[in-house]
Amino acid sequence: MPSGQALQRLHAGNERHVKRLSGDAQAPGDPTRAAFPFALVVGCFEPDAAGEHLFAEKPGAVQCVRTAGPSLGADTMAAIEYAVLVQNVGVVLVLGHSGCGVLTAAADARAAGPVPLPGDLAAWVPLAAAGTRLGKPASGHVRALRAALRNADSLLTLTRSGQVKIAGGVLDPATGAIEFLPDEPDEVEDDTPGFASTPVRYGS
Repeated sequence: MPSGQALQRLHAGNERHVKRLSGDAQAPGDPTRAAFPFALVVGCFEPDAAGEHLFAEKPGAVQCVRTAGPSLGADTMAAIEYAVLVQNVGVVLVLGHSGCGVLTAAADARAAGPVPLPGDLAAWVPLAAAGTRLGKPASGHVRALRAALRNADSLLTLTRSGQVKIAGGVLDPATGAIEFLPDEPDEVEDDTPGFASTPVRYGS
C-alpha cells in the first residue's frame, strides 16, 4: 500500500473509532484477521495509550510496539525495521498521549538538575527536553522520535523517497481521538544546563 494511502487510512480509521465510542456508528462486523499489516504504531506502554484498537481495523492490520514514553531502544528499532523492511508497512505512526506519566517523570528529573538516576532511567530525561523545546510535552516528544526515525540509517532510503512515511500523533485517551501532527521537519537538540548534548535517538 502506498505510504500516503496508508496514512489516510489511519486518519479515517481513527475517525470511525471516535464515532463508535460516541455511539454514532456500529462496531465492525468482520472479525477476520488481516492478511498483512499496512501500518505500525510506536506508542507508550501506559494503559490509556493502547494503539491496537484506535483505528477500527481488522486484527493484524495495524501492528503496535509499546514502550515507556515511547522510546527508541535497540529492541524497538529492530521491531520497526522488521515492520518496514520485511512486512513492508507504508506508514510508521509515533503516537504520544496526553497525561503521560513517563514524560511527567522525565520532566521532574530534568527540573531537578544533573542528578544521577538509577539504572537506565536517565534515558528518559531527554524526552522531557524534547517536549520543552518543541512544544507541549507529548507533541514535542513525538516530534523528537519522528526525527530520529526519519534519520535512522536503516530507514533513510525509504523515508527520503517517500515509500515509507514517519508520521506523528497525540492521543486524547478521554475521547480516543488522535491529533495528527503536521508533516514538517523536526529539529531536536537538548541544551539543558548540566546535561551533555543529547543525540536525536532518544531512549537508545
